Amino acid sequence: MNFDHNEESFSVLIPDGESNYALSVLQCLSQKKNVRLFILSDDPWARVRFSRYPIQFISYTNVNGNEDRLTAITDAVKKTRADVVLPVDSQTMRLLSSNPGTLLQMTTIIPVPKIGDMDIAEDKWLLYLWLNENSIPCPSTILYRTDDGFDQELSKISFPVLIKPRKGSGGVGIEFFDNSSALYGFCKEHVKSEEFIIQYFINGYDIDCSVLCKEGKILSYTIQKGFLFEDKKVSWPSGIDFLYDLRIYNVVKDLVEKFNWSGIVHIDLRYDQQEDRVKVIEMNPRFWATVCASTFAGVNFPFMSCLAALKKNFPENEFQPKRVVRSGAAIKLLAKRILNRKQKDLYFDHSFIEFSLRDPLPHLVSRCFKVYNKYFSKKSF
Repeated sequence: MNFDHNEESFSVLIPDGESNYALSVLQCLSQKKNVRLFILSDDPWARVRFSRYPIQFISYTNVNGNEDRLTAITDAVKKTRADVVLPVDSQTMRLLSSNPGTLLQMTTIIPVPKIGDMDIAEDKWLLYLWLNENSIPCPSTILYRTDDGFDQELSKISFPVLIKPRKGSGGVGIEFFDNSSALYGFCKEHVKSEEFIIQYFINGYDIDCSVLCKEGKILSYTIQKGFLFEDKKVSWPSGIDFLYDLRIYNVVKDLVEKFNWSGIVHIDLRYDQQEDRVKVIEMNPRFWATVCASTFAGVNFPFMSCLAALKKNFPENEFQPKRVVRSGAAIKLLAKRILNRKQKDLYFDHSFIEFSLRDPLPHLVSRCFKVYNKYFSKKSF
């Protein structure tokens, strides 16, 4: 790796290379020539192992709880002499937030949330109670219970509604209902009391805000809105637009100030067309799948987290409106442009395929593993 000697270099250890988001974080940091990268993982075949960017990949096994995991991280810091430890997922952030002592004698850790704040953010019911108490706009929500008082609580919420697990992300376990009889039938078959919430479904659109904070102050942020080029029911949008929205920013600013939040958090919001305002839906105190796309908009969250940890000069927010599309969408759009050059609405600024082309092996290996597992799972029957 070539280093720019006009800038001070430092080294980073990612201690949870097995995370689904580790490769995206790695891709962000790889854009800075003076950052040396080390990876620690409890999965010896994690896809980041096949990236061309890390100086060293370290794996470990026989983990029996947080104590062993913390020992592995400490040993990796001693071995690599990393200047910064950058946890990717909330599990590792929790571990380092509650056990910073030993590591801070040898290195620095990016800003991470306090355990109590993470407990609230990762539990949709506790988050609703906190938002309501702190006058942060959010949709009406109740906790599913099997006692007699549940019917009275449900009558306070208008349909349609969503039922969601209190903990979880990525839309897993979320169901939509437009009447109470269908909701009751589903709950009796599939839902455990007090492990799910029922939330009013807002007629509008999703919009997200990603922030890096230090003690309630926003150091950097981006706002993004997903879009589809074709009107189809798919689980992922065709791409995301990075945009300015003062109303979103003001709601998020109020939220992080009242939390006195430190660290990274990706906040899901939804614009309520009926009330003409945005409401907070969820908080994810970890790095996210599209974090590398933020670099196209001028904000490199992992790198800035490292600067905050090292107390280095922090650049002004250089957030720029950009349109970033997924790899498959980019290929389709380029083909349509060739066939119909007059279609001007098929534009985009960047694509995720740019990361794959720069560092293809992790994606190829991941695809091979999926095909291999699919083939042998069929043969086992």
